[in-house]
Amino acid sequence: MDVSKKILIIDDNEANLFSLKKILEKAELQIHTALSGIDGLRLACKNRYSLILLDIQMPVMDGFETLEKLRETELNTYTPVILISAIFTEDQYKIRGIKTGAVDFIPKPVNPEIIRAKVKVFITLEDQKYQLEDLVNELEKKNKLLKSEIKKRKKIENDLRIAKQNAERISDMKSKFLSNMSHEIRTPVNSILGFANLISNPQISEQDKERYVRYVSNSSQNLLFLINEILDHSRIEAGELKITYSNIDLDDLITELFESFTQIKKQMGKDNLKLIVETQDDAVRYCKSDLQRIRQVLINFLSNAVKYTEKGEIRFGYQAVKDKVRFYVRDTGLGIDKTSLESIFSRFTRIENEDNLSSQGTGLGLSIASRIIDLLDGDIGCSSELNVGSEFFFTIPFIAGEMLPKHEPSVTIDIEDPDWSKYTILIAEDEEMNFLFLKEALRSTGIQILWAENGIQAVEQTIQKNPNLVLMDVKMPDMNGFEAIKQIRNSNPAVPIVIQTAFAKNDDGLADFEETFDDFITKPINRTVLLKTLDKFLND
Repeated sequence: MDVSKKILIIDDNEANLFSLKKILEKAELQIHTALSGIDGLRLACKNRYSLILLDIQMPVMDGFETLEKLRETELNTYTPVILISAIFTEDQYKIRGIKTGAVDFIPKPVNPEIIRAKVKVFITLEDQKYQLEDLVNELEKKNKLLKSEIKKRKKIENDLRIAKQNAERISDMKSKFLSNMSHEIRTPVNSILGFANLISNPQISEQDKERYVRYVSNSSQNLLFLINEILDHSRIEAGELKITYSNIDLDDLITELFESFTQIKKQMGKDNLKLIVETQDDAVRYCKSDLQRIRQVLINFLSNAVKYTEKGEIRFGYQAVKDKVRFYVRDTGLGIDKTSLESIFSRFTRIENEDNLSSQGTGLGLSIASRIIDLLDGDIGCSSELNVGSEFFFTIPFIAGEMLPKHEPSVTIDIEDPDWSKYTILIAEDEEMNFLFLKEALRSTGIQILWAENGIQAVEQTIQKNPNLVLMDVKMPDMNGFEAIKQIRNSNPAVPIVIQTAFAKNDDGLADFEETFDDFITKPINRTVLLKTLDKFLND
């Protein structure tokens, strides 16, 4: 018999259950047992059984009542049930059992050979039933295939023609995309290299140096943005972009974006452009979703709105719409013509208005936004009118969340020049240039620095030199950061460990190790963020 097949025995006498299991143990079946009708029903609601052996005389719920309830379960509506009893052996009870849905009756004490034979018969009948169903299904499939063959061939020919057209179109779009990427990446790289060379000129003033450093920093951020968009697109195409749900305070998110884009439009020389937050909706303020991805889509919408709006205002916010949350960004900008609007969320499509400005970017932002909202089981859209403005919006299912605790403001420190001369930190980093950056970023603090080039060295130095904090890279040769942390915790569970990685938290699988480290920093590392993060542990 098939060992994967399951049968259920329900009897209030443990000795009877044991006896029946021993009788059937050579049948190589999965045998589940229950000491009452209620327990048996619980199992029947979770498992699909090939056969059920049911005692009639039981307290609280007898076999007949249990059988009636079994027929109401989704998984065992048609499962064969054999009644067993030492008392209810008269014909009237047998008839009642059959009318209720039993397929057979066995008197107690049971004959082992009889019960084995009957179990085998019903298991065999089930196999034959499935085989017959498979044959019928196979015949139906073949019949449908025969009927639809001509129609299918015509459809294939039409699909091939359309696929060829689409392939040619996508090939052309990719060629334009690669050409555009070459230009977009070269622009910040040229700026970075050019101003870096100027900075090394001893004849330039300190004021010019500061200005050039600022230009290098801005160009680096632009380059990082381009690379992140390309990587996100690649993850989406490979089906590797992950969604992580957590509690969100939407008011906090909207306020954060308002403050951020207030500075961005100021840097772009658009002080006269009004940024307005619509009244928030308390009904959906606290929800559960992926904060990082919602922020990413809203940043994309707001970036486009600021880029293509020269005067007027940008309004954004969220609202409850039935059982969903609707986010929106409305602007009084250039608008989009109807032809472009149809493909605005397609890959490699960029919003352009040649009479006013030339757009920059990968042309992937809105496509990525669309795929993210798909992963969140939501909808995305846009309405626009040329020279009037646009509204970009998306909705996601509302999942009630919890009110997030308000953090007390942290003690302000002189983040530019803390005195950490009495502390020692271990930096686990296999890339020398990354280590040198961290070393230079921390030099003014006076902190003592140890360097481990892989996980093995990190474990050894932590045990031998007992640093005050470990700054641990995740991807390293010989032994990765996760394994190193595990071994460090075995010998020194109290040492603070801060993870540093070039991967996003979700994509690097750090969620599975959250309990093993104390904090998290994403590369490229911002010096201010680095100092504030370390300060939480070094001054504790």
